[in-house]
Amino acid sequence: MPNSILKSAVVVAGIVAASLSASAAKAENYTLCGASPGGLWALLGAGIDTAVKKEEPGSAVTYQTSSGGFANIVQMAQGNCDMSIVHLGEAVIASKGEPPFQEPMQDFAVVAVLYNWAPMQWLMNDKFAEEHNINSIADFKGAPVNLIVNKKGILPSILAEASLKKLGISFSDIEANGGSIQYQGSQTAEELMKDGRGDVWTNAMFIGTGSIGSIAESVNLRLLSVPDDVIDYMSETYGSVPYTIPAGSYDWQKKEIKTYGAQAALIVPKSDSPEKVEKLTKALLDHIAELQNVHSSMKALTPEIMQSAKSLPYHEGALAAYKSAGQ
Repeated sequence: MPNSILKSAVVVAGIVAASLSASAAKAENYTLCGASPGGLWALLGAGIDTAVKKEEPGSAVTYQTSSGGFANIVQMAQGNCDMSIVHLGEAVIASKGEPPFQEPMQDFAVVAVLYNWAPMQWLMNDKFAEEHNINSIADFKGAPVNLIVNKKGILPSILAEASLKKLGISFSDIEANGGSIQYQGSQTAEELMKDGRGDVWTNAMFIGTGSIGSIAESVNLRLLSVPDDVIDYMSETYGSVPYTIPAGSYDWQKKEIKTYGAQAALIVPKSDSPEKVEKLTKALLDHIAELQNVHSSMKALTPEIMQSAKSLPYHEGALAAYKSAGQ
């Protein structure tokens, strides 16, 4: 082989090798801790995976099922996942070292808020509300309310108890007044409300959630408002957001209802390199449609919402990505 051809071949091989090496260096393989395999967080995991792959072919996000945000914070701290979806309220609780945590856990930072439109809805049997003149959760005082909250230790049940405690109403007070506290998931809560074993059910849910419509087919419902001072307290203490449920959101709802809402966010370890997190955030911004399209409830996601967290700090890499994008 002539020397000139040999030299050219060596040069080309070197360029190809360098190119392959650069591509390999760019590729990132992430493990994402989420929740159940069939829920919204799993769909968001798939959207994040697609966004990352579109930004940098060869990269991938593997979704790891979990019991939820509290567990995800621990899993990430133990190095079992590279990033996690959590409710911001869970992350705030972790940062303070409040139960279920035994000490503060603060080695995490926000990449993006994924949604902030899951209002805490207090749904009461309208007949019971009429009998006891209840229009707000402040009216629970002295009433024999059979209250259904989410499973014990899950964020919505923590928020429900904290809201009432702010009003001077403890769960034990409700029981002393002849009421009850029932810790149940959505399916059982729906059954209890339908057959009259529950007077009010509260949970952080998207407007129009199917279980609410199903209950309304069996009993008349009333949405209860949350006092402004409680909304402010929940925002300051748990990172919740003030939320107004517009009048007419349900056929039976005639006026707007003030409450507070849960937020979900993507977090990463604080110790992650700024370059790595900036690259991840850029992928989410450039391909936000991949998140918006995973479910009809995600259509409202915008770059502004992604960077709207107030209760916890953003990772410096995420901030750099938002700045570069002109956000």
